[in-house]
Amino acid sequence: MLILPLLNDHRRKKAIEELESGGITSELGLIELVSYLSRNLNNDIIPYAMRLLKDYNINVKTIKDTRQSFIGELSNVVYVALRVAKDVRLKTLDLLHISYVILFQVDELVTADREFEKASDFLSRKGVTLKVII
Repeated sequence: MLILPLLNDHRRKKAIEELESGGITSELGLIELVSYLSRNLNNDIIPYAMRLLKDYNINVKTIKDTRQSFIGELSNVVYVALRVAKDVRLKTLDLLHISYVILFQVDELVTADREFEKASDFLSRKGVTLKVII
């Protein structure tokens, strides 16, 4: 979602409209943004990423807690991902995004990735509205 304003994509305008109201992203979302910029820009990517976050009033949040699991201590993000994997059946990064959504206790997930539609019922049961920009 954070990358769409940079692209020549038919969803660009809708993404900008969504982003203009501000919001949050996880460390994972920040990494995905920086990864994209590193592959597509020759400039210093960190200041560019920080400017995008500032321009759209996007705050980066983190989850610092850990939990005991059947294999020992895990980060809460990984613990939740392991617990919900069977319910949402998503690829690894998408599963981690869902984990952040649950832990951040947000009421809406806005994405341009239609894969998240597979988790729509699960998110709804958690009180999260899924909004896919198409």
